[in-house]
Amino acid sequence: MRESDQISNAYTNTGDAGTPGRDAALPKFIADTQAWIPRVQAVLDAHPDVRPLFKRSLQRYIDDRQLLVWNVEPGPARSYDDSTWSDSLAAYGGPLRICHDLGVNW
Repeated sequence: MRESDQISNAYTNTGDAGTPGRDAALPKFIADTQAWIPRVQAVLDAHPDVRPLFKRSLQRYIDDRQLLVWNVEPGPARSYDDSTWSDSLAAYGGPLRICHDLGVNW
């Protein structure tokens, strides 16, 4: 999750959607996210007995990130890109809270 944060922060720190900096950073964001997804998916799949909310919310986060990078394009953000980004952040809250309650921080 720390790696996903780093990928996302590096991307969003390049400027607003549709700016030259953000558009230039998009291919790296997509490539880095696509490389991260199978690694985190393998970790989740290797632990089928985790709390159901953790599993569901982390899977939602992974799936939302996949959908985002499949659809996002250079230029101003489209409403569904913003919705997918926001939904992924809501899903992120599950693993974040559960892990922090267990003393696992990133």
